[in-house]
Parts: sequence; structure tokens; C-alpha cells
Amino acid sequence: MNMEGQEVQIKSDVMKNNTKHELIESAHKFREELLQSIRKGDQKFVANYINVLNEFLRGDTDTLDIIKRVPRNELRALKNILLSHNTLYSYSAEKGGLSAWQCHYLSEKYAIMVENAKSISELEEIHKRMLEEYSDPSIRFITLEKATIAEKVEHFIMMNFSEEISIEEISRKLHVHPSHLMRTFKKEKGMTISHYRNLIRIQEAKDLLTNSNLSLIEITLIVGFKNQQYFSRVFKEEEGVTPKEYKRNNSK
Repeated sequence: MNMEGQEVQIKSDVMKNNTKHELIESAHKFREELLQSIRKGDQKFVANYINVLNEFLRGDTDTLDIIKRVPRNELRALKNILLSHNTLYSYSAEKGGLSAWQCHYLSEKYAIMVENAKSISELEEIHKRMLEEYSDPSIRFITLEKATIAEKVEHFIMMNFSEEISIEEISRKLHVHPSHLMRTFKKEKGMTISHYRNLIRIQEAKDLLTNSNLSLIEITLIVGFKNQQYFSRVFKEEEGVTPKEYKRNNSK
């Protein structure tokens, strides 16, 4: 069965029951299958659920009266639902090998994005991105026994880029002298560790500038910069435009 056929079958399995009792049982089974797919990092399976789940949560198919929990405020009701799902997705991803720090970072990022959303369509897009990122197997824990020092540093920074961790602390974590660590990384990667960390932060910031309506100060703090002025300066040095210009040119 192709992906479209699977989606139709999933929708049918959830929607075909007539009683609320049966719908609740189907919905819980549906959610458990989704969480298991996130835990396994099965992005294809998760992608097949996204449109169905969003439709199931919309008011026109709200047989379980989920949206009515906040009278006359469907947007707030959906935000509450996605905030609770965010927690479930984070927990499932951690069980599947996503680091505790990454789970915390993603959970905080999406919580802020959900709260700042201005429309139901924006919430649906956030939900889609949330599922895609939580189920991404490429950001899960990997073994580094045969990795070079520079590769271990890269991995460490990828796992902790929003934290202001000193070179000395990274050195202790990797059991390498600070001078040797900095010299080896610069030789192999052609840049300092601090520069590499800023590149990772800018990459994440570009994603948030493009796909969210978060303010510049919120993005600054989320990705790990301590003040907006420094963030803007580093961003322009790397991208040739300010964060505001980048957002204006690339926002969906």
C-alpha cells in the first residue's frame, strides 16, 4: 500500500467508529502508534500521520469535543493540545536516543513557537515541523569511538550549541588538553571552536527566522547568544544581511 493509501486507512480506522467510547479507544491507539514511530525515528511513518492528525484536531471533526475545552477560542484550545503533545513527543524521542539536552531544547523551542502562533494554519505548520524534528534519526545519539578529536568537538557542540560552555569544560568532557583541543580543531576544520559554534547557532536562527514569528530577542536567547546586538553582528558577518533583512527576504 502506498503512503496515500496508508493515510486513508489510518483516517478510516480513527474516524469509522460511531460511539465516543470507540473513538476514544481508536484515538489512544493512534497516538500510541505515533509515539512509537517517533521513538524509532521512523520519519516516513510519522509523515503519513501529520495531515490526518491535524484534521482530527480541527473543529469540524472534533467528535471528542477537544476544541470545546476553551469556549469560543479554538486557537487557545489547539495551543493547549500542541503543548501537551510537545511533551509527549519529547519523551518518546528521548526514549529513542535523543539526548536529554536536545529534548529540552526542542521542547522549549516549540513551546515558545506554539505560544507565539497567531493562526490555526501556523499551529499546523509548527506541529508538522515538530513531528519531523522529533523523529529525525540523524540527530540521535551516535557512537564516537573512532571519531577524531575535531569530530568529537563537532558532535559535542551540535548537542549543546545554545549553552555557553567554555573550551576548558569541553576539554574536560573529551579528556583533551585545551591547547591541543583548540589547535587540532583549527587545523582540521579551518576555524576556531567558537566560530564553529556561532555557525551552528546562526543556522538554527535562520530556520527560526524563516519559519516562526518569534521576535529577534527570543531567537537570540533560544539559540544561545546573550544579547541581540552581538547576535545581529555575527549574523551579518556570516550571511551578509541583518537578521531582519534575512527574515524579510525569506519568511514564508
